[in-house]
Amino acid sequence: MNIIVTNKYKDLINSANIEILKELNGVFQVSEIANSFNSIFYKKLIIDATALNRFPKEDVLRELAKTFDTEKLILFLPPDNPPPKQFLSFLVSINIYNFTDNVKGLIELVNKSNTYENVRTFASSPVVERQTDNELDFSQGVAEMSNGRIILGIKNVTKNAGSTELTYLLKKTLEEVHKRKVVALELDKKDFVFYNNREMYSIDSNKLGEFLSMMQNQDVILVDLGDGKQLDICSDIVYLVNPSMYRINQLMMGNRTAFNELKGKKVVLYNSLLSEKDVNAFAKEAGISVYFNLAPLNDRIFNPILNDLLSKLGLIFESEAHETKKSFFDLFKN
Repeated sequence: MNIIVTNKYKDLINSANIEILKELNGVFQVSEIANSFNSIFYKKLIIDATALNRFPKEDVLRELAKTFDTEKLILFLPPDNPPPKQFLSFLVSINIYNFTDNVKGLIELVNKSNTYENVRTFASSPVVERQTDNELDFSQGVAEMSNGRIILGIKNVTKNAGSTELTYLLKKTLEEVHKRKVVALELDKKDFVFYNNREMYSIDSNKLGEFLSMMQNQDVILVDLGDGKQLDICSDIVYLVNPSMYRINQLMMGNRTAFNELKGKKVVLYNSLLSEKDVNAFAKEAGISVYFNLAPLNDRIFNPILNDLLSKLGLIFESEAHETKKSFFDLFKN
C-alpha cells in the first residue's frame, strides 16, 4: 500500500487510482511528514511538491532526500509549471530519481522505481549550487565533473566493511561480463595494489579533478571512498554495513546517530549471513531501509548476485542481468 501527501494536485494524483494506505493534505515541513509515517511500512511515498513548505528551496529538497528512502519516494512536480532541466539534474544529484508531472508517469513509478540509468540524461546538465538566500541557482558546479558518466561511490559505514573488495568485484563484473569501460580509484590509500589489476588507481584527493578530466571515455568510474568524505563527485553512493553484532556495536559506540544518518541512503549489507526475515528485523530496529543484502563473495570467480545489484543501481539493464545469469547456470546443465 502507498502513502500520499497532497496539496494543489490532490485531485490529479487521486485520479491515478493507486492503492492508498494513508493520505495527508495540506502544506507540511519534511519533519512533519516523517513524524506522521514514522512507524508505518509502505510501498511508495508520493509527495505533491506543492505540499512541501518552502518548495523548491534547496535545503528542503536535501532534507527530503536525507529523511526518506529515495527508492520509495515519488515527487510529483507541478504539471502547469514545468521545472528547467537543471532542476531535474539537481534532483538526480541528491539521489531523487522518481519524479514525474503526470498520472501515467506516477502509475509507472509506483510499479517500478527509476534507476540512475533511467535519469542519467539529466545528470550532465549544469547542477544547482547554493546561494546565500538558499534559492536554487542553476549554474555549473562540482558534480558536473561526472560529464554524463556514472560515478559510483562505495563507502564503509562499519569499520572495514569491504569497500575495496566490492569495488574490485563490481569492476571485474562490469568489465569482463558486461564489456563496460570501467576504471576504479581509491582516495588517499594504497589497498588496490594487492589486486594487481590494471586501471585500478590510488590517487590523492587533491588530484581528483585532474584524474576525472583524463577519464572522459569511461562508462563507469567506481570510487572506493573507504571511510572518507569525497561524496560530492559521485552520481550515486552505496553505504556498506557489516551487520555482525560486533561491527554494529562498534559502530554505535563511536557514533550513536549513525543509523539516523543513513536514512534515505542506499544501505548495502555486505558479508551478510542474514535471512530475509533477519534483514527486515534489522531494518526495523535500525529505522532504515536496506537497499541490498550481499552474502560473502568469492573474489576469484564471477558472482551472479552482483548482476542484481548492478541492475538495481542502473549500471546494467535488467535484460543483461537475466541473460548473464541464464548463461552462467547453463554451465551446470548436463
